[in-house]
Amino acid sequence: MSARSRTPSTPLPATLRLRRATIADLAALDVLENISFTGDKLSRRRLQHWITAPNAILLVAAGKHELLGSALVLQRTDSPAARLYSIAISPAARGQGLGSKLLHKAEALAREQGSTAMRLEVAAGNTAAIGLYQKLGYRVFGRKPVYYEDGQDALRMHKPL
Repeated sequence: MSARSRTPSTPLPATLRLRRATIADLAALDVLENISFTGDKLSRRRLQHWITAPNAILLVAAGKHELLGSALVLQRTDSPAARLYSIAISPAARGQGLGSKLLHKAEALAREQGSTAMRLEVAAGNTAAIGLYQKLGYRVFGRKPVYYEDGQDALRMHKPL
C-alpha cells in the first residue's frame, strides 16, 4: 500500500490501547484507511470481513476518542508464515513508535496462533516503512514488479517468529 507523506505528530495518548478490532470500529477503520493510503486501500466491506474472519488478526490502536492505527495479519492453515497485509498509522500519530508497537503485538498474536514467521510486501519506495521493518528484524527475500496500483514494485520481507 502506498502511504501518504508524513505530517507533524502529537504525543500518543496515555489511554492508548492495542486490541482486536470490533464491528463498532468499522467506521473509524474506514476513515483511517482513507487518510493513510492514496491507493491500494481496503474497502469498508473488506474491513468488515476481516474484523470477524477466523484467519485474520485485525488490531487497532485506540485512543480515548479515535483510532490511531491498525494492523491486519492473515494466517493460512497450509502455511507456517503469517502475512502482514496492512499497517496504517494516523498522520497525527506517525513517528512515535506506534507502528512498532502494533507490529510487535501482531507478531505475538500470530505466534500464539502457531505461526513461525511473518511475511509482508512493502512498496520499494517506502523508505520509512522499509527502515522500520529492517529495524524489527525483517529481511528482503524477493521483489514483485509493478505490484501496487501506482506501478511501484514491492519488496518481499520475512522474519522468523
